[in-house]
Amino acid sequence: MKKRYIVGIVTAGIIFLGAIGSGSDQPQTSTLHNSQPVTSSSVTEAQTPVATPACDGTVITASCVADGVNYSKYVYYPAVAEKSHNETVTTYKQEISSYCTLCNDGTYSPSCATGRGACSHHGGVDQLDAPRYSNVPVNTTTTIIDAPAKEAYFDKIAE
Repeated sequence: MKKRYIVGIVTAGIIFLGAIGSGSDQPQTSTLHNSQPVTSSSVTEAQTPVATPACDGTVITASCVADGVNYSKYVYYPAVAEKSHNETVTTYKQEISSYCTLCNDGTYSPSCATGRGACSHHGGVDQLDAPRYSNVPVNTTTTIIDAPAKEAYFDKIAE
């Protein structure tokens, strides 16, 4: 087995050197031990024709076949994730923060007194235990889409 392998390599080298050195278009003939003559033209004719490769869009992108159609260009574009960012908007709403005495002039008693003399310099008491309101911040987060997601696709140009 080893001897045949070496003989095959040597024969291939002789055919190659003979084809280079002859300079003519005539097929070169050589004879192997216990075999038929081999010509250089018969070696090239025995090769199978090169098939058009299958398009994959990443490595093979031109002059290829996909689903039985020949394409001059066939490019794969992968899926793209959505691009977005969050924005926070602050609004305010009024909530009851405490209860105090409301005077007739619209001010609240500084000590929230409820007895005699409360609001004496403000025209008297309008309402006892009147609610006091304050602005409370309310944060709302909104997602803003900068670029929508895209599905993967192929760009195909048929021949």
